[in-house]
Amino acid sequence: MDQENLKDLLKQLHEGLNSTDQVDEELKSLLHALDSDIQQLLSAEKAQDDPVYAGLTERSQALSAQFAAKHPRLEPVLRELGGMLEKIGV
Repeated sequence: MDQENLKDLLKQLHEGLNSTDQVDEELKSLLHALDSDIQQLLSAEKAQDDPVYAGLTERSQALSAQFAAKHPRLEPVLRELGGMLEKIGV
């Protein structure tokens, strides 16, 4: 797993979120939950085959679709994040 690339994408996502006040609270909450799960995966607190991580790719892709219309600047970062998660099998 290329942890540095995942960390860079998460950093870009955080910076993008901090630079806009137009993200609703529900979407922010979903993004923070996704980020937390990815951070736990990266810190090896749980195994990649843990059921918590089974849906990370799908969650990332669903959030990407929600962002596409409202936040086109942030959507590519989420799309790339989903692609990386898919490659590592989570």
